[in-house]
Amino acid sequence: MRRTASLALAVAAANAGIACSARADETPLAFSAAVVTELPEPFFPTMFRARDLDGDGKPDLVVAGRDPENRLLVLAGNGLGGFSVRQTLATEGFTDWLELADLDGDGRDDIVTAWRGDVPRLVYHRALGKGVFAEATVLAGVEEGMGRDPQGLAVGDVDGDGDIDVAVGLYAGQAVDLFRNDGLVKGVPAFARLQRVRLGTFLGGFAYPRVIVLADVDGDKDLDLLANELGGGRLAVALNHGGRLGRVVEHRTPMIGAERPGMAHMQVVDIDGDGDLDVACPALLLGGEQKVFAFVNDGDGGFSERIVGTGAPTGYAFTVHFADLDGDGDLDAVTGAALPGLIAFGRRLDGVSFDFEIDIASLFGQLVRHLETVDLDGDCDLDLIGIDGPGRIVFARRNNTPQAGGCGGVAEAAVKSAVELADAVAAEEAGLREKRMSAPSGRPAWLGDVDGDGAVDAADLAAWLAGRSRTERPKGGAR
Repeated sequence: MRRTASLALAVAAANAGIACSARADETPLAFSAAVVTELPEPFFPTMFRARDLDGDGKPDLVVAGRDPENRLLVLAGNGLGGFSVRQTLATEGFTDWLELADLDGDGRDDIVTAWRGDVPRLVYHRALGKGVFAEATVLAGVEEGMGRDPQGLAVGDVDGDGDIDVAVGLYAGQAVDLFRNDGLVKGVPAFARLQRVRLGTFLGGFAYPRVIVLADVDGDKDLDLLANELGGGRLAVALNHGGRLGRVVEHRTPMIGAERPGMAHMQVVDIDGDGDLDVACPALLLGGEQKVFAFVNDGDGGFSERIVGTGAPTGYAFTVHFADLDGDGDLDAVTGAALPGLIAFGRRLDGVSFDFEIDIASLFGQLVRHLETVDLDGDCDLDLIGIDGPGRIVFARRNNTPQAGGCGGVAEAAVKSAVELADAVAAEEAGLREKRMSAPSGRPAWLGDVDGDGAVDAADLAAWLAGRSRTERPKGGAR
């Protein structure tokens, strides 16, 4: 490792009064300690979206969750990483995913989500201004053909008519429903199901689509559909042909050693800097050190090439977020793991290879379920926000890394954070080395065939973690 030399370069750069005089990929990532916001009990957060909802220049959050009291939370940000509940919105079931988009054309982003439960429904909360939202309006339900167990959700103009359509992943239904926006009827967006895209076409078990994305992956200027098949360990891709989604093509996760990893999350992003969109994922492995990997786009929406990089040093990799954390123009990786909860900051060593140096590996909670980066404090670098599901916690860590582009804090702060980083990393790694000795190796004794495909493997663990709403060990069956 080159941490000692990197630290010296960071300190020298800060003493010289410049953001970074050395190559950014030689300067370690430096982040503050976590600022923690505890969410009301018994709310179990599943994911969130960060946006300045009230126009005060500080990012706020809307948090989806599994909550016996049927709530969705709107949090106001203080610009320093702390959040407080601004509004509690009523739901009629769990909400595993949400998006922010202007469905009604009034210039304000509304909340779009789907209720799970006996009567699944697609709903939206109309933005009223100043970060406040109306209670839910149902856009589609059973009568409009809503399928079983909606979880993942994506928004975008799929049919090219200028308004926002909605795709809903059906976890138990093994499909994605695409709903077309037909404009306003008596002031409310009218939606009708355009088509149902079937997944897991050749699986012996269940696909369990968790994350779905609408993005142009073949370069023809329309939005294609991507979904991660949690149970099958596959990426599903359906290209858009004239406003309708075509046949699904599925790509398996790569073999890593003797294992084929589970895939609990994905992010669509240009990993290799060639101008098209790739798919980056955490590689959940049953034994030892975790990895990240990417399906590399061939420019036409094909993803047969796969590359593997360094992930969390222990735990089970559940989520990953790629962003340029040091301003050097390539994407670094933050991995969130489970059992134990861990956040691993990986600095990309160059823009060509997929190699990462783990500068920070912090134990945090039980299951780091979702991560995003946003400029919390207005200093033009990217800070980190995440959630620990079982702990009911939102946490934020401010970026103190000297930036190649000149962003970030003052020189003195860069020196202080770099020195603190060296001490913290040394202590953290000493503890992690001991934990690695008892790190997961092989199949956990309590894990069963969660996805029903006849084998107990990493896909089962990924499916169980995705369904986990409490801290107990599983009794069988994905949720």
